Parts: sequence; structure tokens; C-alpha cells
Amino acid sequence: MRTYMTWQDEYKSKLVTAEEAVKKVNSGDVVGFGLALGAPTAHLVDALLNRAGELKGVRIIDAVPVRMMKLYDVELMKSIKDSFTYSSLLFNAANRGLARAGLVDYQTVNSSDSGARMGRICNVAMVCVCPPEAGMVNLGLTNFFSPEMIRGADIVIAEVNDQMPVVYGENWMPLSDFDYFVEHSSPIIEFKRKGEPTEIESAIAQHVASYIRDGDCIQMGVGTLPEALIRLLRDKGKKDLGVHTEMFPMGLPQLVKEGIVTNKLKKIHTGKTCASFCMGDHDMYEFVTRNPDCVFYPTSYVNAPYLLREIDNLVAINMDLEVDFMGHLNSERVDYRLVGAAGGQLDFVIGAAWSRGGRAFNVLPSTRKLKNGQVVSTIVSRLSPGAHVIVPHMYTQYVVTEYGVADLFYKSMRGQGNCG
Repeated sequence: MRTYMTWQDEYKSKLVTAEEAVKKVNSGDVVGFGLALGAPTAHLVDALLNRAGELKGVRIIDAVPVRMMKLYDVELMKSIKDSFTYSSLLFNAANRGLARAGLVDYQTVNSSDSGARMGRICNVAMVCVCPPEAGMVNLGLTNFFSPEMIRGADIVIAEVNDQMPVVYGENWMPLSDFDYFVEHSSPIIEFKRKGEPTEIESAIAQHVASYIRDGDCIQMGVGTLPEALIRLLRDKGKKDLGVHTEMFPMGLPQLVKEGIVTNKLKKIHTGKTCASFCMGDHDMYEFVTRNPDCVFYPTSYVNAPYLLREIDNLVAINMDLEVDFMGHLNSERVDYRLVGAAGGQLDFVIGAAWSRGGRAFNVLPSTRKLKNGQVVSTIVSRLSPGAHVIVPHMYTQYVVTEYGVADLFYKSMRGQGNCG
């Protein structure tokens, strides 16, 4: 009599300890982590680093690190550099010490093609997921490039966290796509709002808010400037806004509760907020958990310009570091220092340019302060040394500082200010 393995049996057969799981990593492997809260915790990563000396030339690719762990210890990583090298898609407070020590290799990706790249580069994938249900595994608070990386890897190790929220959308993957599971329960990190916006940020938000109309579909990031904008949308009584964005914006639950965001005028994902990942507070996590009106998809879909052009009145709002007289935008590095990342800015700038009624706002303060205290302009004749053009001039539309708004989209080079 033939017996069949249930999905519960399959899961149990793949359940191992962290130490057993990382033994599947071989010298020369490239290990990719899920982005932000989709990355494994120290429970799994420390087990991997404990194989230093035994392994040689293993490359770890990180993305938006949010949990402090031994991986970001400068002295440790110096001592085990023959075993492990470290790359990242983004520099932040967690890994900036490694960057200053020259221990980070920056992995260039655009959000919309990050899945294709990570799926090709990484032969081992490590992600954090929800416990399986009915033979399917939910990716929780991070989708982004995880599906493509998982499908492209030879070995997939998932850390199963029973505290990870289940989020709907194209966020489920079959149990068969995973090779090993490591159970580890840990609280989901919360990210609090960063305080009050500055006068400059409030002024910039005022300029952007004056261009937003009822029924617009919004994309924006996080920080005190978006917070200021959210307040203004409420104060100005905007209604029937939609949200289609890479990352869920803080304050979204309030906007939905107050009827400011309804998504009802969206022709794509009508009635639903569509994003790719989430980092927020407890209220945000409760809001997205099993909420049929919140859906996650890979950035290869969410950020795809061919999709964004089909969203009418798409408003893209992104932060920059500097802009030159030709309209080239830099949101990545200043004076050879990596400060931000390319992310999905270009995806949404192009999408908004192609959208019927779309508008792309590229915002920045008019000046920045150097380490020596000198104040310099962010509007420059040429981008700073080592800077990369993230948005080329032919796609730059609105540039916004605290002093006003410049629409460059229909300008000639002379009209943009390049009169040389």
C-alpha cells in the first residue's frame, strides 16, 4: 500500500537546528539574506560565522540590515575575512562601521531588477518567514527580491518565526521551494517615528502637498519629511488617495482609518494598498496582518515601470542628496561616501513620467553641512566627486527644496540652467 507524505511530514523532515542548516554552506558560496525583517536573525547568522576557519571565501550579501549582530563587528570581520566577505545593498547605522573599515563591497541593484540579480548571484538563500500553513510558507513583512532569490538558489534555509505577521498578496511560496527550516521565535523589531520635521522639511512638504490632488496614487518612503507630508494631506482634507509603493509608509493606518486613503480610484489593485515590504511600529504590523486590503508583491512587479505607467495620477516622492544644473539626481553617495542607495527611485520616476497625470517629486534641502561645519549647496554645477547619477536628466521632473519647485521635464538644457 502506497503512503503519501503530508505537508506536515515534509516540514518536519526539513526541520533542523541552526548548526545543522549552516553545515550546508560550502567554501566559495554566495549567501544572500532577505531584505530588512526578511533577513535571518543572529540565531542563524552567528551559527554560520562560527564556521570561520573551516570555510574559505564565503560571500554574504546583506540588504537593509536592521538587527545588530556579530556580523557587523568590525574587529571580528577583520579576523575572519579569509572565511567571510561582506556585501550590502545599503549602508546604514548597522553596517557603516564596516564600510569605514573598508570591509564592505557595495552590491549595485535597482529595486525592480533586484530579484533577477540576487537570484543569479546567490546560490544560498537565507530568509525569515512565518510558520507554514496548508503546505505554503508566507514571507511575512518582506517580499522584495526574496521569491526570485529563493527560486534561483541551490540551497534555501528559512528561519521560521511564529511572531512574524502573515501578509497577503503574492507572498506565499510552496514548502517544496525550501530545503531546510530552523525554528526560532523572536520579537519583530519596531521602528518608531523619528521625531518632528525640521522647518526645512516642513517647507518642502508644503510645496509637494500643494501639487497633490484628490484621487492621486502615492509612492513615498519613510522619515520625518514624509511624516510632515502625511500631516498636510490630513490638514488639507485630501480624499480617495491610493497607495502603490515599495515600502509601506508610516502613518498609513491612520490615513486609511480617516478615509484619506481608500484606493478606490485605482484601476490596478482597486481598494488595496500595494507594496513590497514593511518596517514600522506595532500598530503598523497589526494593520497589515491578514488584511485583505494590504498586499505584498516582488519589486519586479511593484516597481516595474510598465506597470506603473498604467496607474493614473501616480505621484512619486523621493529624497535626494544633490542635483546638478543639467538635472542629474544623486541619492547614493557624496564625496565618495555611500550615504544612501539607488533603491527604487528611478523605477518610480520613470513610472510617474509615463503615468497619465503622473508627477515625480525629487526633494532635497538646498544646502548640506560638511564635517568641518562648512555649509555647501546641494544644487551644483557638477555632482560631487565619486557621486553616481541615479536619475538621468531626461527623466527628472519636479525638483523641490525649501525655496520652491522647479519643473525640469519640459525644459531644454539651457532652460535647466546649463548655459555653458
